[in-house]
Amino acid sequence: MSIRNKIPLGLAVAAMAFPAVDARAQSSTDGGSAASLPKLVVEAPWLSKPSQSVLPPHSPASPPAADGGDFLRSVPGISGVRMGGHGIDPVIRGMQGNQLNITTDGAYIYGGCPNRMDPPASFAPVETYDQVIVSQGYQSVTRGAGGPGGHIDFQRLAPVFETGKSYLGQVGGGWESNGNIRDAFGDVAAGRDGAYARVVGAAKEADNYDDGDGNEVRSSFSQRSIDTVAGYEKEDGAALSLGLGFASTEDALFEGAAMDAPVDDSRTLRGKVRLPVAFGAFTEVRAEGFATGVEHVMDNYSLRTRTAPMAMRVDSTSDTFGGSLAGDLAVGSAALTVGLDYQHNSREAERYSGMSDSNVNTLNSLMWPDTEIGQLGLFVESTLDVAQQTRLVLGGRYDRVEASLGRADEVVTSKGRSPNDLYRMYYGETGEDRSENNFGGLARLEYDLTSRTVLHAGLSRSVRTADATERSMASDMMASSWVGNPDIKPEAHHQLEAGLSTRDEGWSFGATAYVDRVSDFILRDSARGQSGVLLSNGATVYRNVDALLSGFTVSGDYRFAGNWVLAGDATYTYGENLDEDRPLAQIPPLEGSLSLAYQGDGWEVGTVFRGALKQTRVDDDSSTGSGRDADKTPAWFTQDLYASVETFTPFEVRVGVTNLFDRDYAYHLNRANSFDVTEVQVDEPGRSFYLRAIARF
Repeated sequence: MSIRNKIPLGLAVAAMAFPAVDARAQSSTDGGSAASLPKLVVEAPWLSKPSQSVLPPHSPASPPAADGGDFLRSVPGISGVRMGGHGIDPVIRGMQGNQLNITTDGAYIYGGCPNRMDPPASFAPVETYDQVIVSQGYQSVTRGAGGPGGHIDFQRLAPVFETGKSYLGQVGGGWESNGNIRDAFGDVAAGRDGAYARVVGAAKEADNYDDGDGNEVRSSFSQRSIDTVAGYEKEDGAALSLGLGFASTEDALFEGAAMDAPVDDSRTLRGKVRLPVAFGAFTEVRAEGFATGVEHVMDNYSLRTRTAPMAMRVDSTSDTFGGSLAGDLAVGSAALTVGLDYQHNSREAERYSGMSDSNVNTLNSLMWPDTEIGQLGLFVESTLDVAQQTRLVLGGRYDRVEASLGRADEVVTSKGRSPNDLYRMYYGETGEDRSENNFGGLARLEYDLTSRTVLHAGLSRSVRTADATERSMASDMMASSWVGNPDIKPEAHHQLEAGLSTRDEGWSFGATAYVDRVSDFILRDSARGQSGVLLSNGATVYRNVDALLSGFTVSGDYRFAGNWVLAGDATYTYGENLDEDRPLAQIPPLEGSLSLAYQGDGWEVGTVFRGALKQTRVDDDSSTGSGRDADKTPAWFTQDLYASVETFTPFEVRVGVTNLFDRDYAYHLNRANSFDVTEVQVDEPGRSFYLRAIARF
């Protein structure tokens, strides 16, 4: 199957945060859709609870985004890793990959690329979603196993129809000059008497973009997606929905890799049931289920002129299914949620080689040797009103993890070794079945200092198991080998967090600081005969160390002179490998933004300054450390301009320019090359003009 601005604050605090609220923001977390709601006017995310924000994907100040990960980089507190024009991998509190739980309408989808060309957020064309809920840090035990860095859910909501009208929708599209990016989307729903059907489709074409120095960056791609959902909702809150989606990204080029991806197809099936009940203390029961599948192909010859001596191709699949069953109870003055969830992911990746582009059929490596990871979780969470202005949130979670490597003993004839042979060479271990019993929980106190100011402080423990790559990667390339550790321990995060959110007429401010002591942090490292690693040949390996992550995020906005809005944010993250007294790699520096906008009646103009300070705390020497940082990264600052007009109902038009002064810059975060241990940092796009139009009906 082929398928956001704000003031950098130099706070000398080692600690991170939630964004504040615009006094005029309108949002909903429990109904409506983008096509049926009033225009959301948000200068900062709408805060629904500590460290959680609800974001509209169509804010005028948001620049065009290639995918969900690209959109998330405009959110205070989130950075991202670029490899090409598509597949930006988000980073929160210095954590990435499966340290974050990312879902689309509650479904987990894990990419098929071992080098993360297709991270979960890349499967979310943000134009087609109604809202994005971002929780930074570990804020609830009810959102699946692990996820110490946070949870991101791209959501589509049930449509709300006007009286006497049985349909609604929107269509739109746009163009960006740098990269000649063209996109279009449509979202149509029809229904009556609580029943509805909705179809959402999107398409995007991109050529290579130029960086600020005028150098062409390999970044083109072609993407298509379509999602359908049918459902029924009653006035008493009962709801049922069933959805099916397909997506395809083709001919995706990657500057930061030695391979490109001609094929990346996905399919998603999801179902949800919500029932209000009156059974004992139970008030509501919810059930969700999903199944997702990804087929991925990457190679070094079909979309580029091959320079490597061997032609290589990787065929891979990633299939995930699972679901949850949860119920809400009223026990005295406490609101209680109990439930269970399950998730099973199966991944296979085979790399083939050949002397010519037309004859790539020799099995080279079993990169994912039929790796299966199942996680069954039980959880309970309660919110207690301990005083008139004070709430206590308590939660506990247990996860049973079982992992197996079905092809670990299979010998790759061209190498004369099996994945188990590689594991023995580097760790003295083999890929037998393994299990884990992981316990987590949280306690958070929320205090309403005033009707407009909330303070919170919390302590949590979250445990996340190693993913398929950390556990079982078996890329056999001599000194450039990349070998997972089948005996790697799960990492346990112990986070202490405190913050506040305050607002008054015309302004708001939010801040959170955290410290995260990590036991058995899973470190991607370079083999140099260190503890737990038997060889010293520079190969990519995994081992456990103790680590510290800390930081803060602040954000706020201020309305003055009637129609002017000034807003700003800043985020700082600190990471330390405690075992070796060295910086953790891939930690972003102080980043932030500042925006100024004039909001008229049906129109808005503004400018956004974005930037980062120099990152000097790096781990860039593979002979003494992991070498995962490409180098120290210089400071950078850019400016965007934008204008939005929606006085010509039902049309809305946006124009703007990003990177106005055509700066050449890159985020500090980088990716590793697909074939060797070289770290590659990809420059961001230079100046680009854009035009977008949306019609709602």
